[in-house]
This record gives sequence, C-alpha cells and structure tokens, in this order.
Amino acid sequence: MRERNQILALWHELAARGDSAVLATVIRTEGSSYRLPGARLLIARDGRHAGAVSGGCLETELIQKAFWFTENGPVVRKYDTEGDYGLGCNGIIHVLLERVTPDAPGILPLLETVQRERRPVAIANGDFFAETLVPPIHLLIFGAGDDAVPLADLAKYLGWQVSIFDGRSQNARRERFPSADRVAVRPPGSPAPPVDPWTAAVVMTHSYAQDLDILRALSRLDTPLPYLGILGPRKRTEQLLAEAEFPRDGDSDPHSPLGLDLGGHGAEQVAIAAIAEIQAVFNHRSGGFLRDRQAPIHSQTNA
Repeated sequence: MRERNQILALWHELAARGDSAVLATVIRTEGSSYRLPGARLLIARDGRHAGAVSGGCLETELIQKAFWFTENGPVVRKYDTEGDYGLGCNGIIHVLLERVTPDAPGILPLLETVQRERRPVAIANGDFFAETLVPPIHLLIFGAGDDAVPLADLAKYLGWQVSIFDGRSQNARRERFPSADRVAVRPPGSPAPPVDPWTAAVVMTHSYAQDLDILRALSRLDTPLPYLGILGPRKRTEQLLAEAEFPRDGDSDPHSPLGLDLGGHGAEQVAIAAIAEIQAVFNHRSGGFLRDRQAPIHSQTNA
C-alpha cells in the first residue's frame, strides 16, 4: 500500500504539470518471481519513478526504455530473470507498459478511489489480466501511550491508515502522532468507530477501565473485526472479555497476548510483532518461517 501512495503522489505532481508517464504492471509470472501480478511501477520522463515490478533487476531497463517501448501504444514485455539477466531467479515476468496522461490516466483514478472511499474495485486490464483492488488496512489504536508511537509509525510506513483514540487528552495529541490520519480523545461510553473488512484494532491503553469500555463498544459492532489484538497477559484479557460480554467464536477470537512470537521486548519490538501478526491474519498465514513452507512462498495455501 505504501507503493500505491507513492505512485499516486508522483502522478499528482506529473499531472499538475501536464506531463505524461508510463505505468508498468506485472500481469503474469511463471516460476519464481519477486513480485506478483498487480505490482506497479510509474515512470516519469525525467527518470523519477515510484513503485516496483521486481526486486530491482528490471527497473533500470524499464526506466531507461519505457517511453521508447510505448511509442506506438501499450506493449507487453517478457523478461526471463535467469536467461536475460543471469540472476538465477528461474522466473519469467510479463510486464504491461502503457502511457498515462492527464487526459487518459488509465487506472490511476481507480487506485485513488479505492484509497479514498475504502471500497474494493474489480478491474480488467484489457485482455491481459483481471484483479481486485482493495483498500489499505485501517489500524485503530486504542491507547496513546509511548508504546503506541512506534506502532503508528510502522503502520503508516507500510501505507496503512491509522487512527489513534485515548480517553486521556494529555496523550491523544497530534504532536505525539504526526503521521497518524486521526488522533482523537475518546470519552467513556463512546461508540466504536466504523469498521470494514480491512480494519484491524489494537487495545493498549494500559487502563483496565478504558480497555473494558472499548471492548464493550467493539462487542456491539455490526461488522466483526478481522483482527483484534489486546495488549497484556492472557489472564487479564480473559477477565476483560468476560466482563465485557465480548462474543467468542473460536477462530476469530481476540489475539492476546498480541503479536507474533518473535522473542523481542520493548515498544519497537512489540510494534514489529503486532504489525507482523496483523499482516499474517489478513493474508491468511500462520507467520512461520518461510524456509519451512512446503508450498511456494507466494501461494495462498497456509502449508
């Protein structure tokens, strides 16, 4: 999602000046590949670029030749990452190259619509491939203590949307969370903010009363949260959930203690573990070692 934000930022700058660009999109892969179909790279005439379609092996050629390749219209380029580049990646990547202009911006407005309106959009790139664009994860952080700062910063670095809530006005201050999309004081008894299928929540106020009030509000949501993490020991969480009469259904139970078992401690390490667990949940993965996977690393199976 961070790449999508960077692509849109560069495009806004180019379009404001009336400049064109080339949008490169991975539309098919064979064998091993660093990026999957849907990965994008936006290239300006002056060589500036945003996004990526490989681990770096294709970008140099595309930046140098993209406008030449597209002189007569869109084109698909096929790259053998072993034969063409001798990298030993054993994969073939098919890349669609197409000019975009302020008058004909291609799918770029759709990318922005998905970000702004938080709704998925299904698209088809001609006869090349179809995909569904989804909004970025929206992370609700309940608690504005010092340990929430690296969590918010890391989530924003990934391109997620971040909202901070705390009942203490001395904590819920914009200057403490300059990268967050929203920082708000949450009075007791307030309803939970709206959620959608791409929303995750972390409860980390370090206040039993606040955590209880928040969990009661979250228990009344019409749309279940795909991910709910609760900071603190398991015994405390079980007491909170019981007192809040929080609905339990096994697989979607809250994650507590939250985070993957990475063995670290301290605010930054907890943030990494929490972000990693959220990403694993949204990608339907268990968060184990890639070397132990029996299936290809990009496959949808959790084996």
